[in-house]
Amino acid sequence: MAMMNLLWPRRGLPVQNFYDYWVGAHTQISSRLPGIHQYFQHQLDPVAGRSYPRSMQLSRGSDVIPGFYGDAEITFTTEQDLKRFADSLAPLMADEQNVFEKTISYQATKENICTLKDESFDDSPNGDLGDAEKYLLYLKCNPSVAISDFRSVISDEVAPALAASSDISKVRIRLLEFYDNDKVTLLAPNVSNHEDAKDQYQGCIEIMFADAFARRRFGESETSTATADNLLAVCSEISIMRALKTFTVYNHGSITTAGLRSPQMADQ
Repeated sequence: MAMMNLLWPRRGLPVQNFYDYWVGAHTQISSRLPGIHQYFQHQLDPVAGRSYPRSMQLSRGSDVIPGFYGDAEITFTTEQDLKRFADSLAPLMADEQNVFEKTISYQATKENICTLKDESFDDSPNGDLGDAEKYLLYLKCNPSVAISDFRSVISDEVAPALAASSDISKVRIRLLEFYDNDKVTLLAPNVSNHEDAKDQYQGCIEIMFADAFARRRFGESETSTATADNLLAVCSEISIMRALKTFTVYNHGSITTAGLRSPQMADQ
């Protein structure tokens, strides 16, 4: 199972301070929790996301910024590991009010989590992605489309076409379960955990280009046109973010130096 935790900065907190506290103090708590197989922190920028090919077409020209600037992706290999993690969350929940205004924790399970391609230069990045450009497309299923059809289009058509492109170095999808507000049990004090059904996402596609030239080439390709058309056919809204940095706290079942000693010490 994968958790996709979307994070809104505390009201009045500058975004850079949000990034720094989240990856620094808050991570030193979360990295001590049991059961984690992988933990990646994506620091998101909606404005930089507009450089993604056909972004205005995909977002239907919307200038609305969703408000979340972080995606904490945590994966577990067994239900027992997930339970161990959930049972140990008290110190993390107590700290959330220092940095988050709102957190929404989506889940994706089994075949709905898939990395179709990964030729990135580092599978455990510590912040800077170098020349690479990473984008995350957050997808809302059109209400007129069945969720099964939405998932089929993403997993059987869009994602394989993206993975077949020589200009793209990584493709990963997370197709999300419904977020039931009434069943949320991991509540942090003074932090909102509510999301109206109309505002919820049903999927996310992670796409990485080796550099800006690869992104430009892809934007001029037939694959770019076809995948955009397929997405627009099943999505009512698409929010495109660029991951300015990705920090790896856990990978392959082991804590990283960044998770153990902070990203700054890992750099040293």
